Amino acid sequence: MQRRSKPLELTWIDKDEREPVEPHTLVERPESSCGTPDSGPTSGPRANMLIHGDNLLALAALERDFAGKVKCIYIDPPYNTGSDFEHYSDGVQHSAWLSMMRDRLERMKPLLHEDGIIFVQIDDRELAYLHVLMDEVFGRPNRVNLITVKMSEVSGVKMKHVDKRLPKLKEFILVYGKRPNVSIHPIRVTKPPERLAKYLKYYTSIIENPDDAPESWRIVRIKTFMKEAGLKTDAASVQAFQLQERHRVVYRTNNRMLARLSFPTTTAKVISPKGLTYIWWEGKQMLFLSDHCEEYLGDLWTDISTINLNKEGGVAFRYSKKPEALIRRVIELSTQPGDLVLDAFAGSGTTAAVAHKLGRRWIAIERGDHCISHALPRLQKVVSGADPGGISTAVGWSGGGAFRCYTLALRKPQ
Repeated sequence: MQRRSKPLELTWIDKDEREPVEPHTLVERPESSCGTPDSGPTSGPRANMLIHGDNLLALAALERDFAGKVKCIYIDPPYNTGSDFEHYSDGVQHSAWLSMMRDRLERMKPLLHEDGIIFVQIDDRELAYLHVLMDEVFGRPNRVNLITVKMSEVSGVKMKHVDKRLPKLKEFILVYGKRPNVSIHPIRVTKPPERLAKYLKYYTSIIENPDDAPESWRIVRIKTFMKEAGLKTDAASVQAFQLQERHRVVYRTNNRMLARLSFPTTTAKVISPKGLTYIWWEGKQMLFLSDHCEEYLGDLWTDISTINLNKEGGVAFRYSKKPEALIRRVIELSTQPGDLVLDAFAGSGTTAAVAHKLGRRWIAIERGDHCISHALPRLQKVVSGADPGGISTAVGWSGGGAFRCYTLALRKPQ
């Protein structure tokens, strides 16, 4: 008797039922749009769209113009925690939650560019089910990573039940490509303090004039330099200064290979057969701290602070707001300036704000009233340059660009 092979799949109540999707069109609300359309660093055809409405209907409406054009999708959907948040009803029945996610993921997939990547942030309650669901929608061969992100400190309300369970500190980001073997952009990050310590104790000198030719460099002790500049010289201040000035903080050491060579001057630059650059300075090799204090980013992210997160963007959005630094990392891993970013659960507008500051085009969808009460004013501040928080200082953001605000209307029969 021949067996029929059946694909492995996740099942749940009413899985075969789907939400009806009546054709809708996007209608601009000019009174809420901001800036001169299609101008500035994030300009482009229908770039930068804030859509107030049901994301399932909005995703369907976007498909005609944006199929295959989105390079990065980041979503932070309701976690199905059973808690009622101020702005989200997050206690959806388990099966209903799976159906809700499946329907929206299926609508997002056609919007992805062939080299596009989707990032879905979730906690441990639905992680396992969501992983299998995304295997179904995007294909298991298209898995890229499962990232673990530290999202909390060992303090606060979570410590109330420390005798029953370990405090929950992390969340997860599931990463899938539109196709197998999509490429990401490697990112280098500063090593953790405990691993940096073994390097920092040797790098005690600084080049005063690094832009001059090496033979003209003036090299002094870091503490001497800091004292003359009127800076504090306690251990924490010195370490912060070393990292800030890492490209001119140096350490001189012996190098037997270079010592065998003959140089016409006391200072020389040597290129090795492998293309590595060595600086020879007064009989010793010059090492730079910048070459040793960074490493490639892995799939465990513990370096992004969530302290004072409620103040970012100038809007209060308790419990579900994500750090701009986290979204910056996601966007830089998967896009280049000018690429299109989509967030279908926009919340307070963090993804749109970060994409705008990074020179990416964006589409943000949110059905709740906080689309107008939170996301809209936040993005208006980004455009005007009145948002100095988040990643603004790190990326040199001072304002610019534009966005349009839309609602949904039932499409009339032709």
